[in-house]
Amino acid sequence: MKFGIFFELEVNQGYTERDMWHNALAQVAFAEQVGFESVYAVEHHFNPGYSHSPCPEIFFAAASQRTKTMRMGTAVQLLPIAHPVRLAERIAAIDILTDGRYDFGIGRGAYTKEFVTFDKPHAMGETKEVNRELWNECLDIILKCWTLEDFTHAGKFYNFPEPINVVPKPVQKPHPPIYAATGSVESYELYPKMGFHIMPTTAVQPIDRLAPHLAVANRAWKAAGHDVDRGQLEVNCLVPVHTAATSTAAAERMKDYELWYFQKLVEFFSPKTEADHARHAQMETRWWENTNWDYIQSERLVICGEPKECIEIVKEFEEIGVTRLMCQFQVGGMPHDMVMEALKMWGEEVIPTCA
Repeated sequence: MKFGIFFELEVNQGYTERDMWHNALAQVAFAEQVGFESVYAVEHHFNPGYSHSPCPEIFFAAASQRTKTMRMGTAVQLLPIAHPVRLAERIAAIDILTDGRYDFGIGRGAYTKEFVTFDKPHAMGETKEVNRELWNECLDIILKCWTLEDFTHAGKFYNFPEPINVVPKPVQKPHPPIYAATGSVESYELYPKMGFHIMPTTAVQPIDRLAPHLAVANRAWKAAGHDVDRGQLEVNCLVPVHTAATSTAAAERMKDYELWYFQKLVEFFSPKTEADHARHAQMETRWWENTNWDYIQSERLVICGEPKECIEIVKEFEEIGVTRLMCQFQVGGMPHDMVMEALKMWGEEVIPTCA
């Protein structure tokens, strides 16, 4: 098992935006010291409180200068609302700043206000397939930017009739590894078949629901022959995490912050209108209806407990095929000192046993 840390960059409990960004950078540097091998952050827009992370590549530009070994990556960059050439330029620059330590995490989006504001097709509902077509075309253009000296493009959404040579090029050849968010059932087969590693989350999905999807993903990866030239399918799983000297202490410390965080997920991502409910109709769970701590903890939406208990839960994730945990220690405005304590304990007592 690999262990990374993960950020939404939430602003709560008296934090300023400056506090949260600088605390997160300090946590990144400390996490590398205690054994974490990676760090990931989201791209979100218009989510006050819940996420102040509209430009994760800028956050990682700073983090790249505070670390030496950690891999870094978006979880995820929202392709349908980005201009592919501008995004290709920025990610190539970050790959240079990290000396080839960058993972390109990509997704189709979920938040209605982002699609409305940027005038792009929603990833669910009637525009689902158009969104997927846009996602595919954006990715195609980005890969051309990174691998071709000169190219033109004539597509459904973008046209570049005059040859362009996009610079800089990434350090990693032919390009940084690609990780795709698995937000729909079909994506667990589609993305591994395409040669992309995957990023599920237990933040709203019980572990027993995740297990069969990962089995499908691994079969698709192997059936396409990717295990021969690329090794195993990497599965980066996002999960909020906390540890303390006792299980009771861990729960007491995490509970209120996790419940605040979960309520923010409900506020921004649960269906509100009839159209929203229609878009969510095919989801496996009505996750927004289960907001109590007992459910969240028992269904492994979080990993919370003393180190020995956390180790046993980590093994559950490993058994279903998760290869990297993106551990969200900074959750719900938890105090910086409390986060640092949990990072230290996890690095000293969990990572040596599980990594």
